[in-house]
Amino acid sequence: MQQLGYGVIGLGMVSNRHLDAAETIEGARLVAIADQNVEKAEGVSAERESRPTVYGDYQDLLADDDVDVAVVAVPTQFHAQVVIAAAAAGKPIYCEQAMAPPLRECRAMIAAADDSGIKLTIGQSTRFQAHFVQARRVIEAGHIGDLIAVDGAFPQSATTPDRVRDDFWRFKAGAQGHGFVVNFGCHYIDTARYLCGADPKQVSAWIANRFSHGQTPEDEFIITAICDDQTAITIAMYSAPTHTPSRTNGFVIYGTEGILETYYRSDGVALKRGAEDLQPIELDEDLKAEDTWQRFHRQFRECIENDTEEPVSGRDGMLNIEWALAAYLANQRRAWMDLPLGPEFYEYGGPRLDESLPVPEA
Repeated sequence: MQQLGYGVIGLGMVSNRHLDAAETIEGARLVAIADQNVEKAEGVSAERESRPTVYGDYQDLLADDDVDVAVVAVPTQFHAQVVIAAAAAGKPIYCEQAMAPPLRECRAMIAAADDSGIKLTIGQSTRFQAHFVQARRVIEAGHIGDLIAVDGAFPQSATTPDRVRDDFWRFKAGAQGHGFVVNFGCHYIDTARYLCGADPKQVSAWIANRFSHGQTPEDEFIITAICDDQTAITIAMYSAPTHTPSRTNGFVIYGTEGILETYYRSDGVALKRGAEDLQPIELDEDLKAEDTWQRFHRQFRECIENDTEEPVSGRDGMLNIEWALAAYLANQRRAWMDLPLGPEFYEYGGPRLDESLPVPEA
């Protein structure tokens, strides 16, 4: 088995997941990291057993012959430029979610990967959580019959104006395309698509700032999608100034012969058929052997070695963004939106109030 050298670009909150995976999955090794904050990067390197080479410029990391795979973990607004550069360097790419509103940038990223003949996967990690993988296996085994609907409910804490950090790039007040519908919604819809094995074709939405008063990201939304096979997908986020933890933080999957429940950070998966009581489903043994990130990175590593389809393709990532953008448009227009969105929406990046995100350096 070929050892692939991993280079991680961007050392934000999620980067440790990728650093750990690169150091623990078979056939991978962590060789380099890049961040504009070189002092921070040097500290990270010193704490790592692999002692990866430190770069202040991601272009230097991409020029390193020891780097075989680029992990792009920079803020969303920089994804396109870094992914396109990595593709030009011939490096297979793991790009963090959300892929890149607007759609023009998603399409450019996919085209760059295709033109270079490299693999591009988008970091929709939620579908790789063990209980969601187990739920998909139960569905594939036919235990709930034909799917009718997937209902996702996700209680959160409302981001009131006094609770937004100035340096929290994802949720700056009104920043285009950086609200909850994009950043969390892309995980929810990707996992729903994975569970039901179908893609949305029509989208309707209600999106509100009930407690944040329009100056911070949306705190409530209900988005309904209808798939070609008539499976309905509903994704809802309900927020309050004081969050009360709830077991109902995940999905209920309705079938013609039963109901499957699977939630975040809970008991996992439970099945109900007919008049039976809800029965817990134990995880398969192989799902206990890896964590979410090891599972995802292993599958990506295997797709590179075997030249097979990416675990989450660029098309998947773009469809998740497209669903979110269609939801914003549906809410604004009070009308259903058809997917895919037409070229007239390729520059649309979501609602904009006060664009205050950092800009790329020249």
